Amino acid sequence: MLVAPRVNRVELTLLLDVDGSMVAFHRLGERLRLTAMRGGRLGRSHLYYFHNCPLDFLYCDRTRTDYERLDRVVAGLSPRHGAVVIFSDGGAARGGYSEERLRMTERFLGQLRSRVRYVVWVNPMPRERWGGTTAGAIALRVPMVGCDRAGLQRAMKILRGRFMMGGFRDEYGAN
Repeated sequence: MLVAPRVNRVELTLLLDVDGSMVAFHRLGERLRLTAMRGGRLGRSHLYYFHNCPLDFLYCDRTRTDYERLDRVVAGLSPRHGAVVIFSDGGAARGGYSEERLRMTERFLGQLRSRVRYVVWVNPMPRERWGGTTAGAIALRVPMVGCDRAGLQRAMKILRGRFMMGGFRDEYGAN
């Protein structure tokens, strides 16, 4: 009997926050990029960079010289097979809260939600540093995980559809 080979159709879009407070995490972001882009045997993958929050553009290179319009990138996401991973501290590294950054992030997440089902935010800062920051508020709006082994395992579950956006609770009952 002939069996058709399995084909991974997942289309991963990785968004890496660069500069500012994220400079300290460049090596970690690079490791995440290499793992996601090379190790996943994905159908397709895309990599973009941003600073603090994607607004009108996503950048194709770390130096942010080559860009694509955000609305065009979002329109190109596959509703059926698309998954998005965001790597950012969300303001937790500096311990600040910004209502403006939260509003911009909510707008951006709304654009993603209109197109894809699976989005996860990977925060390089430990969960205990999220409270009282913009990251803590963002974690109420999108599944946010730490960048440790347990967090990345939860991220994989989210991307496989075991957890959905909105109302996300991990095994500890936290967002």
